[in-house]
Amino acid sequence: MIHPISFIKPTLSLLFLLSIIAAAPVQAQNYWEKIPALTSQCYSDKDDFGEKIYLLKSEIKEKLQKSQQAAEAKANKMTNEERMAIATKYQQMKPDEIIKMQNEMMEMQQLQADFQQKATEYENSFNQLEADFRAEFGKKLGPIEQEYQKLPDGEGTPAWAIKKGEELMAAYNKTYESICDAYFTSPNAKFKIWLKDYNTFLREHEVPFNKKMLKTQYAQINLTPDDADATLMAVEKYLDKCALIFALRRPYRQG
Repeated sequence: MIHPISFIKPTLSLLFLLSIIAAAPVQAQNYWEKIPALTSQCYSDKDDFGEKIYLLKSEIKEKLQKSQQAAEAKANKMTNEERMAIATKYQQMKPDEIIKMQNEMMEMQQLQADFQQKATEYENSFNQLEADFRAEFGKKLGPIEQEYQKLPDGEGTPAWAIKKGEELMAAYNKTYESICDAYFTSPNAKFKIWLKDYNTFLREHEVPFNKKMLKTQYAQINLTPDDADATLMAVEKYLDKCALIFALRRPYRQG
């Protein structure tokens, strides 16, 4: 008889599965509420949004590390008899049980393909939005920077050049802030809209998918995953995008 495990093409390694088993339930659902709203500042030097994101990511990372330590301890305590029982479980499966498992694995693989397609679409849309921002940034601010670079500089700079430089810097700041408003700070800012949609995708698609995936694969080793892990993984992805968006802004006002 063909070993039923041969039909399984796991999306996670056994080591990774074990690494994210939690010792106790984590109130991960509260982490959605802990995520700060996207920055309302155009300049990062006077904004604590990045620091809040960093601290929250660190907190999640610490919890996952504790889960890993607990999982390793649990795995190390498994006896040879327990490991053998897991192996023989599949060898003793009846034909109808094997067929059921094959169908479940095929269904899971299709779910994974559908989910991955949606995830790729979101990744592509984010990349395009970032490219649009950088293109607009260069198109509108590039000429101002080039004109400023042409001005005489250093000791003995004429008054007209100083005045012109101040005018250019004021125009630079005004233009940048209008771009910032369109992409970051206004109620309908493009990155705000994208993050809102991405948040919905993670909650409605990634978290349920992660739960099914982990449940299916944990069952192979007689373990039950903590649903909180699936949520924490999704929140971490959301925070990664928040950090990328935060880093796109100017560090300070020119002038």
